[in-house]
Amino acid sequence: MSLLKSALVFGACCLAAPALADGPPPAVGPQPIAVFPFTIEDTSGSPAPGQKERLKNATKELAATLAATGLYKPVDLAPYAKEIAALQPADECGECWANLAKKAGARYEVIPSVQKVSVLISQMTMWFADVQTMKYSRLVQGQIRGDTAEAYTRGIDFLVHGELMKKKG
Repeated sequence: MSLLKSALVFGACCLAAPALADGPPPAVGPQPIAVFPFTIEDTSGSPAPGQKERLKNATKELAATLAATGLYKPVDLAPYAKEIAALQPADECGECWANLAKKAGARYEVIPSVQKVSVLISQMTMWFADVQTMKYSRLVQGQIRGDTAEAYTRGIDFLVHGELMKKKG
């Protein structure tokens, strides 16, 4: 699914704006969140060595960054690895992720992806959803420069601290 198509689908899903729409959840203790694996759509024609490992590490980094906010507690998705692999790519299966997040005990879920345009430019996107209402509630995205672990870490930090944690409007 193209990034534009994904954004349009997300926009349609957000008309009824639940919990995360105005920022992070209220401070009632860390909320369980399912952090699904980063996926990549590489249209660059330049596959990078170590990309699979970089995505795996980025997923761990995202979980740690969300936990460090004190608002989220990532749930263990390891027991669901086979089911997660069968649902790839993440942005094309609709609500199937919510059912898996519920099984894992999550209240929220995040579906992160990267669209690699070139060796130097990628778009990092994170879709957040409220698992109880089965509605997407927040989209944060931004461009990252470089195809390195450091670039991914900076992108995650910016999107979580610079975008997700601020209130809208």
